[in-house]
Amino acid sequence: MAGGQATVLEVAKEALVLFCEALQVVGDSYAIAGFSGTGRHSVDYFTIKAFGEALTPAVKAGISGLRPHRSTRMGAAIRHATVQLAPLSSRVRLLILVSDGFPNDLDYKGDHAIADTRRAAQEARARQVHVKAITVNIGSDPRLDALYGRNHHYVIGDVRDLPDKLLRLYGLLTRRS
Repeated sequence: MAGGQATVLEVAKEALVLFCEALQVVGDSYAIAGFSGTGRHSVDYFTIKAFGEALTPAVKAGISGLRPHRSTRMGAAIRHATVQLAPLSSRVRLLILVSDGFPNDLDYKGDHAIADTRRAAQEARARQVHVKAITVNIGSDPRLDALYGRNHHYVIGDVRDLPDKLLRLYGLLTRRS
């Protein structure tokens, strides 16, 4: 936290708890996961809340305990989440990726990382898993179309708007997906 301003991660955690509480009321099934990595052989994907698990104090503590770890190898995380989502029986299987930037890892940078992330999102869509990205605290960037595909990403320029906009975006995504 710099100068009394909440960090992207702090606001994202607050938004995530509010979003989960709203999903509990609506009755939609959801899971929460995070990922981090260093190189292609060291990508960690960790479940914070499994499908069917209640939003317990332990889950809220897991969200609260999220910290930045290593690098951002998005393609691997999307592929793992797709394996979790694809077999679920649901009208809409939606993978929402919240990020403050682009994929970046030891050997995973620039055009290569963007192409792999795009390929992972396309593979997910081929399995009827709708990948949507919410990118916070960066301006609109034409590379986002290359990363996620046109009309599959949303930019929230100020992270403080994330809690308010997340629920509206979810409603829009579940109607159109």
